[in-house]
Amino acid sequence: MLATEHHSGAPRDIWEAVAEQVDADQVVELARGALRIPSYSGEEAEAAGYFEREMAAVGLEAALQPVPASPLMGPSANAIGRLKGSGGGPTLMFNGHIDHNPVCDGWTKDPFGGVVEDGWLFGFVHMKAANATYIAAVDAVRRAGVPLRGDVVLANVCGELRGGAGTQHALREGLTADWFVLGEPTELTLGFNHTASLVARLHVRGRMKHFATVEVEGSKGINAVEKAAGLISRLAPSHTPIPPVADGGWLTFEPRRGFEGLPQINIGPIRGGISRSYDEGRPALFPDLCSVTVDFRIVPGMTKDSIRADLERLVASMGDPDLDVEVEFKEDTFPIPFDGPRESPVVDAIAAGHELVRGAAPGESEVLKFAASDASWLADAGIPGIIYGPTGRYLSRPDERCETADLVDAAKVYAYTIARLCA
Repeated sequence: MLATEHHSGAPRDIWEAVAEQVDADQVVELARGALRIPSYSGEEAEAAGYFEREMAAVGLEAALQPVPASPLMGPSANAIGRLKGSGGGPTLMFNGHIDHNPVCDGWTKDPFGGVVEDGWLFGFVHMKAANATYIAAVDAVRRAGVPLRGDVVLANVCGELRGGAGTQHALREGLTADWFVLGEPTELTLGFNHTASLVARLHVRGRMKHFATVEVEGSKGINAVEKAAGLISRLAPSHTPIPPVADGGWLTFEPRRGFEGLPQINIGPIRGGISRSYDEGRPALFPDLCSVTVDFRIVPGMTKDSIRADLERLVASMGDPDLDVEVEFKEDTFPIPFDGPRESPVVDAIAAGHELVRGAAPGESEVLKFAASDASWLADAGIPGIIYGPTGRYLSRPDERCETADLVDAAKVYAYTIARLCA
């Protein structure tokens, strides 16, 4: 059994004790089992059951937590596991979602086959593969005989792709910790920051008239689609950094370390036609409504109110008396950016574990900067943490995959982190 003084006196001893207990075959097989189960948002019950069983099999107290329907998805379930320490130590949470994106065209492997080929695991590795490494890491610590004072919690959550429904519910039900690790895809680099998403629909109103009729004083025809096109051209190209107002941009914000290249927007779906039904049956008529969906990827400090004011100022600056725009914000999914501490016990532990595994300090992640995750909800609940996980290069595309060696290394880093923080 590993002596408790190793925690404070010899980190490498901890590393050697737990690393040799990480079973590479176990890591891969746990991940393959998870990937064989389809688990779209709102349909995660079977996958939750899988993780519940596998956590219980390695000695965790495991249970399913029903998650009620939300505006964005139907009822589902989380699988929560806990390895209890002897008491008096901190609680470390590993959080990871078990829902995945739709199957798109272009796959050459069975997305639910758990296919391993030439050192690659194919399937929706984002992020069920990381959840599997959590279980292997806890099992390695347990088998190494590391005496833990603090608890280790594994939160396998549903509905992350629908605004973090599972994590938000778990937090409301009292789930908490001193620190968290989120194994979202960072290619084993440190993720300190990511943006948030605020989605607005810009309803550009026009005035209907028939193509063949002459203008009538006081009832001028206004083509809403053409007006919307002019507005779109002023918003900025999609996926292009928008500078601050002082530097010629139109959005109000203060630049922030870790959020370089933000804010940005994406021009999404556009619908134009007659009335709120967007009737397309009479193309000879001027469309009197065109709605443009815009995804704003923001930096800390930006809000719906600030974006609304910026849009109103932009419209006014165009000097077009016929441009009439209504701003409607859609249901929030991830409205809070994540801006985690760069120095904390959990950051130090993950970084030290990575260096022991890879022989070099981890870099800072660029993978998730423009995305969003449950880290926002965890940090907003007062839990500091870090994003660090395998996978990323082939995220959300045909033949999504990751290197099996990265999964094994992640499990070793997580095991070391558990032993260092909770022993």
